[in-house]
Amino acid sequence: MMPAPLSKAKLSARLGGSQLPVVRGPTEPLVAVIDQRLRAMLVDGSLAAGGKLNELALAQQMQVSRGALREAVRRLEQSGLVTIIPNRGVFIRSVGLQDILDLFDVHAGLARSAGRLLAQRTSAEQVSHLEACQAKMAAALAAEQIDRYRDLNNDFHRDLFGFTSNSRLIALHGMITSELQLSRRHNLGTLHQLRASIVEHARILEGLKARDETRTARSFEQHVLAGKRRMVESVTAQAAE
Repeated sequence: MMPAPLSKAKLSARLGGSQLPVVRGPTEPLVAVIDQRLRAMLVDGSLAAGGKLNELALAQQMQVSRGALREAVRRLEQSGLVTIIPNRGVFIRSVGLQDILDLFDVHAGLARSAGRLLAQRTSAEQVSHLEACQAKMAAALAAEQIDRYRDLNNDFHRDLFGFTSNSRLIALHGMITSELQLSRRHNLGTLHQLRASIVEHARILEGLKARDETRTARSFEQHVLAGKRRMVESVTAQAAE
């Protein structure tokens, strides 16, 4: 299963900055911690899209073995974040606008499947958990705490897929969100757009509480497609400035 995507703020809080040696808890696997550090560096731009990854320099910076680093890099390759070219090295993937649009289309199809399964399988406790997350998002939006809203939004979507109890669907969602992290375009959004998004969340929850498979599936799919439209609107507006 692919690691759950983390926001820039969460990664920074957990890892203490991309320039520090790797520090892990007594039960944390070293490779997993290196993997999360590398993902943090992709999000904050320390590892630039299209650039070459310097394994020796990174191993020295993190104070880890090159073997452990290479194993973590292979995880990134499995997530579609880097390309390993024999005898040339490791290169950070570039994700263009068309790639992002394609990813949103795939994500929408996965969301429809997830919605159907959620209506079948989600427990009352899980629904309450999602409602609590929705309430926290509303509070963050009211306070115009955009970074917190996005962290909570990531949690909400991760849990929606997680509560399907379908390991393949969860893994595919993880791969897509990991690729989207290579470009910050998908994080663009005005307060007005984010308010529209939270209304769409409410529709998903309404279908879920009614145990209506069709309604939940349709609402989740439409939410992802609306996110795609919002992203295009934001990119278009930026280009016109």
